[in-house]
Amino acid sequence: MKNKINILGLLVILAGFFLAPVTVDADVNSDFNINQNYALGAYQGDSRQAYRNYIILHESGNQNDVNDTNAVLHEVQFMHNNYSNAYATYFVGGGGQVYQVGQPGYVAWGALSANPYSPVQIELARTADRNTFNADYHTYVNLARYWANYYGIPLTLDGYGNGIKSHLWVTNNYGGDHQDPYGYLASWGITKQRLAEDLLHGFYSTPTATVIRDAVTIKDGPTTGIAGWNSKGKIIPGSNTKLRNDTAWKTSYLTTVNGLPMYRIATDEYIPKKYTSEANLVTINAISGVNAVDSTGKQISDSRKTFTDQSKWKTNDRPHWINGKLYLQVATNQYIDTYYTIGGGNR
Repeated sequence: MKNKINILGLLVILAGFFLAPVTVDADVNSDFNINQNYALGAYQGDSRQAYRNYIILHESGNQNDVNDTNAVLHEVQFMHNNYSNAYATYFVGGGGQVYQVGQPGYVAWGALSANPYSPVQIELARTADRNTFNADYHTYVNLARYWANYYGIPLTLDGYGNGIKSHLWVTNNYGGDHQDPYGYLASWGITKQRLAEDLLHGFYSTPTATVIRDAVTIKDGPTTGIAGWNSKGKIIPGSNTKLRNDTAWKTSYLTTVNGLPMYRIATDEYIPKKYTSEANLVTINAISGVNAVDSTGKQISDSRKTFTDQSKWKTNDRPHWINGKLYLQVATNQYIDTYYTIGGGNR
């Protein structure tokens, strides 16, 4: 009997060690401006305290989100109303907004058999807007880092033992069929390696001004305004009255009209690159950088480390069509796909 009592006592001590009372740092709510309007109530969700092994990263997988400017709110409302099926601790989206659903420190229902080992699970809503994604990604990473540090969980991604885990890692180690979040992140140029580095090291600075990636500003044109052109190479009468210096225009892509590079700003209206803020410049528009190609279209290995996001390169603005794509030359036998430049189409 004495031995049994000692064993039970040891189990109680171990339980107290692994599942200490949950206390949540109040600073997280103000640091991330967390919306708690849809947080589960006292008698909703799982009442078990979670082991402090993993921070689990998810992505909604809902392609309908890209056409919904309030996607994260609608995702959270659905999750709150259907929490008995599945729910995460947080949902990130809408330009860096954070909504709480589950209670940090407690088991959430988003990762099957891995649920008991994760005090925080984070979902990410989809978007079709580059600036929205940038803010979402920044917050997604920082929130994961915050809670990993808070619970003493390593900042390593999908490695051996404790750490930050993707839902794909959960599938590979605990079962299931989810592959997130890598497919969606890759669509924005974020590789698994990039995510791992950002989780491990964080961001060296907080973004200040939002980078406008799908617009150019008219510069150095005549005081009477510049002419807009149609796809047949004809001037659009009266277009100069609106196309004045220092006016900004959203662009769809860069192409050639009359042999000159021009930005598409309307259904059949184009403006010359030489009269914009991007004249004789290539400004890289790719979060992970972009590889240059040679004159045959062969990618120059690892050149993305040189042609990093927002870096600027001189060009003579002479268009080069290589394998059906428009390129601009930035060095001897080095060309950049105009899709991956400011105003070129990449969001």
